[in-house]
Amino acid sequence: MDPIEEAWARVEADWGNEDAHRRFVGVCVALDRLPEAGKRYREVRESDPARRDDAAKQIGTLITLATRQLQDTRLKPPTTKHKRTLTWAAFLMMLVLMGAAVLLLARG
Repeated sequence: MDPIEEAWARVEADWGNEDAHRRFVGVCVALDRLPEAGKRYREVRESDPARRDDAAKQIGTLITLATRQLQDTRLKPPTTKHKRTLTWAAFLMMLVLMGAAVLLLARG
């Protein structure tokens, strides 16, 4: 049996149990199938008025988790601090080499 199906069956059997919801969401996150959890909670929200608020709360939790996952995969912009340092070091090296070349030409 699919682990998500199994975890969802536990949620359905004991809707008021927060641990069952947490386990279900944890299984979905572990299997990288978070959208499937959202789909199931949306179906409950739209079809069962008695459980609508609980389903909406769980959807909010899923959105938070998905947002965190996206932030973890986001690339950080490159910093220019080291680039600036390298540019100045190269410029100073060029000046030293040009000075040495002028001295060698002046002596020769």
